[in-house]
Amino acid sequence: MLKKILAVLAGIGAALSALFFVLFKKEKDENKRREKENSEIKNNLYAVTEAEKIVNEVRKENAKKLEEIKNSPANLDSFNAINECLSKQ
Repeated sequence: MLKKILAVLAGIGAALSALFFVLFKKEKDENKRREKENSEIKNNLYAVTEAEKIVNEVRKENAKKLEEIKNSPANLDSFNAINECLSKQ
C-alpha cells in the first residue's frame, strides 16, 4: 500500500516537474524574443535619430544658402539660384 502511495506521489511529482519545465522553457523563449524585438527597436530608433540629424544639417545648410542668396545683389543669377533652391525643397 505504501509503495502505491509513493508511486502515485512520484508520478504527480514527475508530471509537475514536466509541467514546470515546459512553462519555464516557454517563458525563457518569450524573454529571448522580447530582447530581440527590443534590440531591433533600439536599432531602428538609432537609425531614425541619425537620419533626423542628417536632415537637420541639410536644412541648416539650405537656410544658410538662402540667406547668402537673399543678401547678394539683386540680379538674374541670384533669382535663378533662389528658384533652384526652392525647387529642391
